[in-house]
Amino acid sequence: MAGRIPQRLFINKVNVQRVDDSSVDSRGLQSTSWSDLSTNNACRLQIIGESENRDGRNTVVQSWILYLDGSVDIKSSDRIYEPSTGKYYEIDSIQTAKNRDGINYLRRVNLLFYE
Repeated sequence: MAGRIPQRLFINKVNVQRVDDSSVDSRGLQSTSWSDLSTNNACRLQIIGESENRDGRNTVVQSWILYLDGSVDIKSSDRIYEPSTGKYYEIDSIQTAKNRDGINYLRRVNLLFYE
């Protein structure tokens, strides 16, 4: 089908997590607990590079690109969890590619991982 990425290229699996706004903590304040919005999303994770953040601490920051099917519900306030490695990624930006009929067929998500 034209305007679709071959699924055989999606060799990784990730979960999209979102803050659960409906739960409250023991003090009655809105909770910031994360819950899975979608699981086992076929994707492609690719590292771009890494740098060392020496701004007050010694932290390695890795930049990643995540390619997802265009139908996956994802926002920049979400986070990505990779079950096979146990890593959590922060979403930096999201770009959506559309086919000639205007249907989303690919999402390119720029990620940051702090080590």
